[in-house]
Amino acid sequence: MHIDSFFSLSNSDLDSAEFVVAGIPYDRSQSFLPGSRFAPNAIRIASWNLESYSSIFDVDLDLLRICDAGNINVDGDFNVVLKNVENFVSKVKDKVLISLGGEHTVSYAVVRALGNDFCYLVIDAHLDLRESFDNDPYNHACTCRRISELGIDIIYLGARSYTKEELEFARYKNFKIFKPFNFKIDELEDVLSSYDKVYLSIDVDGFDPSFAPGVSTPEPFGLNPTITLEIFRRFSEKIVAMDLVEVVPDDNYVTPMLCARIIFEFLASKSLSSTEKL
Repeated sequence: MHIDSFFSLSNSDLDSAEFVVAGIPYDRSQSFLPGSRFAPNAIRIASWNLESYSSIFDVDLDLLRICDAGNINVDGDFNVVLKNVENFVSKVKDKVLISLGGEHTVSYAVVRALGNDFCYLVIDAHLDLRESFDNDPYNHACTCRRISELGIDIIYLGARSYTKEELEFARYKNFKIFKPFNFKIDELEDVLSSYDKVYLSIDVDGFDPSFAPGVSTPEPFGLNPTITLEIFRRFSEKIVAMDLVEVVPDDNYVTPMLCARIIFEFLASKSLSSTEKL
């Protein structure tokens, strides 16, 4: 089997692409298991194991125009990373961007560069609403706090581990929290009906560790990742960009493979009109 250092579906240059994949291998603040800087390339390797036809959405992904733009430079402090991400995003604002973290702070960098005319739908075990953690306001435990300061509404799916102070702040901001235990997709649809655009962030620890063991901060009793397929069926028209973050590649590539498949199915669903979806 052929394996290369770019995402297997990449078949276009940046100017011609409809979809752009970019890695942001930044993991300087991870507080439990480090190593998500290796995730973008691990997801790329995993992608070569997957068929380019989506049996779920009946789409031949080889027919889409997809560019793997490589990894954004993350040398320097986080302010330098913010500037590098901003420069890159300015070149792809007319395309659908799929960012590969890296820790969750890279999501703030992308959102900040894109603007605030969308809601932030985040699959995550945690609320990430701390004002600061380890004396760092740009710690991965502070991502959603920083995003909230951009004036963006946040909707959580799968949250189950947080401090009382974080929960109180979320309630103060009227952020919607769907726990994984009794979640119903129709309830999410009711909330998203108020928004024309959605930024989807997938912190992979939102899924149960039995499905995604290779994450920085695993948390039991999480979501089944098949929930993403229903999200794509119902809401892909609204999703303007997506990221996958907090993956620390496991030896058997279970988690990078899951991420690669999620990207494949997002691409497939996004390429369809709502009337064509199964």
